[in-house]
Amino acid sequence: MLSKPALTSLITIALFTISNLNALGQEAEPLSLILEVGAEYDNNITVDALDLTSQQGDSSALFEGEIAYDFISNGESSFKARYNFSQSLHLDLSEFDLQTHAATLEASTSIQDIDLGISYSFYNIRLGSEDFLQMHIIRPSFTMMLNQKVLFIGAYEYLQQNFQQDDLRIRNSKRHSTDVKTYFLLGSGRTINLGYKISSNDALAPQLDYLGHIVTLGFKLPVEAIEGAKFIARYRYNQKNYANITQVIGEKRKDKRHSVRVALQAPFMGQFTARVQYEYTDSTSNLQTLIYSNNVISFNIEWAF
Repeated sequence: MLSKPALTSLITIALFTISNLNALGQEAEPLSLILEVGAEYDNNITVDALDLTSQQGDSSALFEGEIAYDFISNGESSFKARYNFSQSLHLDLSEFDLQTHAATLEASTSIQDIDLGISYSFYNIRLGSEDFLQMHIIRPSFTMMLNQKVLFIGAYEYLQQNFQQDDLRIRNSKRHSTDVKTYFLLGSGRTINLGYKISSNDALAPQLDYLGHIVTLGFKLPVEAIEGAKFIARYRYNQKNYANITQVIGEKRKDKRHSVRVALQAPFMGQFTARVQYEYTDSTSNLQTLIYSNNVISFNIEWAF
């Protein structure tokens, strides 16, 4: 458990570090680096992978880093390797500290007016101080411009979840998803996006099999009063219809979730970006423990080169 002075010290050290790294400049174009530090308050911490809501609030420090290397990038084809690390450190509820390691390989090529891509990602996640979850994700996709103002993206995704604790292995699953997203390019940095995703989850425990639907609507607008600033908003609706009876309720489970997220981000000092974000989630279900709401507010500073 971190004390408040320790939490403040960690944020201060991280800010000092990325501030000094800014002097390195951009010496190697194929190599990119992103470092991020921030803080968050969540009034009802949840773990979606466990269908768990704590009904407790806490503050946390956030740290994230990404390093990527372009092995091929010639305008028509690309091949990139990327590694991401993220860590949340809670002030009081350290059992919800989340650490994620993710390695990704991405390849793409252009055929006439269509960009074809495929990626593979491996995630290793720790919750609290224990091994929690490993995931493999394969995602082929295509991107095309329908006209000068409409961009369309379609993808298939295969996800395999392997929980690392014996009492959680019944949640191991294979998930097949198809999603589409359309971006409307309105000019001057303004965009609207609309997306839909359908997923079929096949779990080791039959009561966790479900068909899921996600609908998203978002937009991005420049903020004229602040040079380079953007206002970003997103609404998401998530519905899961379970295939088999959940014994504790004696019927098939049905979950619905609405979430709204708004953010303001602005660049400063060249390679830094500040972002403040608020997200509200309203969850309903015929499983009583999943009827809840939560509010999350966060502030982040990102440095990239």
